[in-house]
Amino acid sequence: MMRPVPRAARVALTIPIMFRRPEDDRWMEATVVNLSESGVLFAELLGPTGFAPGTPVEVILSPPVQIGSLATGKQVCAAEVVRATEDGEVAARFEECRFLLEAEAVLKRAPRLA
Repeated sequence: MMRPVPRAARVALTIPIMFRRPEDDRWMEATVVNLSESGVLFAELLGPTGFAPGTPVEVILSPPVQIGSLATGKQVCAAEVVRATEDGEVAARFEECRFLLEAEAVLKRAPRLA
C-alpha cells in the first residue's frame, strides 16, 4: 500500500517575485501567494501567463525568513510549473536555487540555470 507523501509546509507571504521562461531575456513581475521549501505559488499581475504544467520557469525571490531548507536572501531558482489557473496563479516546484550576486542583479543578467 502506498503512503501519501506529506506536502511541505507553506507560508503565506506577499512578497515580489520575478519570473521568466529560461529562453526569455525579459523578467515579468508577480506577487508570491505562498512559499515552501519545495516551491512557490505566485499570482501574475497581468492575468494568465500561458504556462502549462511541465513548463520550465526561472524565478527570482528574496524570502524574508528561512522556510525549511530555503534560506533567506535573494535567490534565483530553476523550477517547473505544476499548475496554472485562468486567474493568473502559477504553482511551480523548485529544482535548484542559488544565491544571486548583487552585481548580477544590478546588471539584470541573472544566471541561466541549466
